[in-house]
Amino acid sequence: MSNKLNILKYYLKFRYRKFDSRRELGLYQKKKINRHLDYVTANSPFYHRFNGKMLESLPVIDKKIMMDNFDIINTVGITKDEAMDFAVESERKRSFSEKLHNITVGLSSGTSHSRGIFLVADSEKEKWAGFVLAKFLNRGLFADYKIAFFMRADSNLYQSVNSRNIKFEFFDIYADIHLNIEKLKRFDADIIVAQPSMLLILAKEIQSGRLSVHPESVISIAEVLEKRDEQLLKDAFGLNVIHQVYQCTEGCLASTCQYGTLHLNEDIVYIEKEYIDKRRFIPIITDFERTSQPIIRYRLNDVLVEKEGECPCGCVYTALEKIEGREDDVFVFYSDSGEKIRVFPDFIRRCILFSGDITDYRIIQNSDGNILILCDAEGKMKQRIKDEFALLAKDQDFVLPEISFQSYSYDNSRKLKRVERIAH
Repeated sequence: MSNKLNILKYYLKFRYRKFDSRRELGLYQKKKINRHLDYVTANSPFYHRFNGKMLESLPVIDKKIMMDNFDIINTVGITKDEAMDFAVESERKRSFSEKLHNITVGLSSGTSHSRGIFLVADSEKEKWAGFVLAKFLNRGLFADYKIAFFMRADSNLYQSVNSRNIKFEFFDIYADIHLNIEKLKRFDADIIVAQPSMLLILAKEIQSGRLSVHPESVISIAEVLEKRDEQLLKDAFGLNVIHQVYQCTEGCLASTCQYGTLHLNEDIVYIEKEYIDKRRFIPIITDFERTSQPIIRYRLNDVLVEKEGECPCGCVYTALEKIEGREDDVFVFYSDSGEKIRVFPDFIRRCILFSGDITDYRIIQNSDGNILILCDAEGKMKQRIKDEFALLAKDQDFVLPEISFQSYSYDNSRKLKRVERIAH
């Protein structure tokens, strides 16, 4: 059982710790990283050879390296095979309360087409719970809250926030949506946490009059929240801000402030930025609060966009304009001369957004380079979409491939990706 006093300690730490400047933040990060590396190099066989080295001397890794070396990277002696077997069996039984050698084990949902395993010790779980509560309980820790959490899998990691005054309720996204809606009506949540795809379903139920809920906060997780979807959710739920948590297997990387701006959580992670252009970058993350499965110089394949100007909240943490999507979902076209032209997902989305009022859609570039658009559109709308792609091709100087259409359908077994490239 989680130590509630530890959760309270971390809640107070994360709630009230402030940094007056980037320099002050940097000094704090350096101290935490040095202490973290001392522990990891002493306890992880993979990192033992780097004992006494500075962070920049350690290798940059990715999901493949992490999974290939899982047995020797983690510090708790759990093998990849036993962790995978344990996690798969938990999902098969839809029972997520048990631990493996007193460690919480989970699976990522596989957005990047390969599933990852994450390990979390009780002490890390308590830090995570304190951090999340500090970020999102607007009325303070001791007020009453009912939190509805829509997820693919429950976990004792999430259940650690339960207490006398905080009631956490798991909503299985694989369950019948009508049963979930009836359950949500009865639960009367103060906070709803779900993927944008699920939040949009709830929004439609609200607009149709079949669902009446009045949460004080809605938090988007797990999928990229499109700007148009964000506005639709604001209107449906009657809120000025839809909060976001940018969290993946590798850690809780960013969260929104009271103005709705995503800020990197630089009090728990150090981010190296691999710039693609002036504002877009790939994050390389070091989580200095996590020890059971060290995340050190871990290169994600997400494309993040820095916000121009300062956020009115005054936070010194890096502000993001948006999470644009996966690096491998950047579309690839060719010019007349055969030069490769890379087009970021934001430009692809605009071809739909500029065409008219289309709420549900997906745009896929298949391995042959052609484009498949899933949406419910008639002839004139389809032509407007093609015209927008033609304008984009002219502007970016590439040869427009074949464009085809299919009806839109939502698959709740995978994360919603509005823009997706299927690699060769």
